[in-house]
Amino acid sequence: MDDETVDPRADLMYGLEELDEARPGYDQAALYYDGKVPEVFTSIRLRRALAAHNIDFDLNFAKTPVDAVTDRLEIAGITGGTDEETAAISKIWQDNQLDLEMPDVFRRAGEFGDAYLMVLPVEDEAGNVLRVEMFYNSPQTVRVIYDEENPRRKAFTIKRWCEGAYLRAELQYDDRTERWTTSQGSQGKQPADWTPWPANPEEPDSWEIDHDWGEQPTFHFRTDRPYGTPEHYGAYGPQNAITKLQATHMGTVDSQGFPLRYALTETANTDTSDLEPGDFDEGDWPLDENGTGPSDSGSDSSLKAGPGELLLLRGFKQVGQFDVAQPSVFLDPITFNVRAMAVICTTPLHLFDPSGDQPSGQSVRAQDAPFTKKVSNRQLSYGATLREAFVFALRRLGFTDPVVTVHWKPAETIDDVEGWQTVAAKIAAGVPRRQALVEAGYRAEQVDAWLSGTDDAELQRRVDVLASLADSAQKLGAAAALGVITADQVTALMSGAIDDLEALAQAQEAG
Repeated sequence: MDDETVDPRADLMYGLEELDEARPGYDQAALYYDGKVPEVFTSIRLRRALAAHNIDFDLNFAKTPVDAVTDRLEIAGITGGTDEETAAISKIWQDNQLDLEMPDVFRRAGEFGDAYLMVLPVEDEAGNVLRVEMFYNSPQTVRVIYDEENPRRKAFTIKRWCEGAYLRAELQYDDRTERWTTSQGSQGKQPADWTPWPANPEEPDSWEIDHDWGEQPTFHFRTDRPYGTPEHYGAYGPQNAITKLQATHMGTVDSQGFPLRYALTETANTDTSDLEPGDFDEGDWPLDENGTGPSDSGSDSSLKAGPGELLLLRGFKQVGQFDVAQPSVFLDPITFNVRAMAVICTTPLHLFDPSGDQPSGQSVRAQDAPFTKKVSNRQLSYGATLREAFVFALRRLGFTDPVVTVHWKPAETIDDVEGWQTVAAKIAAGVPRRQALVEAGYRAEQVDAWLSGTDDAELQRRVDVLASLADSAQKLGAAAALGVITADQVTALMSGAIDDLEALAQAQEAG
């Protein structure tokens, strides 16, 4: 087939279709993360009443799996193969405020499963690159389309947005960028709705911008391949149950505080309704402009049911009050669903309730192991993408074959007495000291710096000191809990011991 017969809008329409198909899933993920998913009620009357009064009782646990991973993703540093490259990386980082931007990229990647980082060179009139801009783009408006033969290769990237009465779109290729627009008010559903959008109105051909980059300036952060899954996807079902239970529980609180009372009569007169039971179906109750029906106003019966109300009947024979639902009926299932959410989303349960009983030492490490593995996998994936982005940026700044290394803070480090005792035991059993410290969660470059100029005996002494110090802290904490010693005294003792150790270490280094 001749190139002239290929519709230039084919990629555009395919990309728009992909965006439209993916958008509902991203919108749903945002609703669950923000806690804006409405309650699900089988009763039409109850659903209408809550909707009419805009009542909600948000109890959002679904965001926890996202935030838990994001909190563990901390970049320790990014370095280049040379000092010049490292300096350029540092400048890019500072210019783009990436200490603020990157955590947001990681959070959005967890929230949606996908996030995009745009890396665009800014040139002067002569074509010289002045700086490189990096900024986040939402998967709700951007999507990388991968080659069907090689799913690791980007076929093209599409970005669509609304600008006033117009829809705009850009297609990014390895060698060019195409700009498209609709006419005013057009929905952009048909190929004919889209026309080229020149960057310069005086240059009609400027809708197509050629470049020699050899790659596209959009970098895809994702939790899976080719497209990710939200970190909290497995929390949708439990969150629905929690939202329903919480809303229903709140509906019983008034009755718990003001029980519904009754009084029985001697005469068997049950004709107290103004409406016959079959007059209305459940979905046909007449509602006024406020969404209020006859049951809400009390006009359907002479018996007014509500918190603190009294059912008044002639010829009292007996009075009493109706039992209300116990809080445990709702709270116990909520606890179960939170536990289910933790298991499904591979998130430690203690992260959902930091105020409860917290595991410690080996117990918390055992519970956190699957979660720590997940964080490590995200570091590998996000680190590879971030490395690609900085390599691209350095090439635009004139560096040839740059080398970039992303350093992460450990997903987990040992800082308790049991942990340091384990490290000491490993070293005593013959495990190399460097390996034992790396397995404790410390970065290799940190360990190398610690070991530099330190002999085995000195390192063993330091490990022993740390283990003893941790053990002392634990025992002093127990003594403070029993009231044998005050918290201030514990702090003073530990501070003095640490100061003495630091002074001794400085004296040894000086000697």
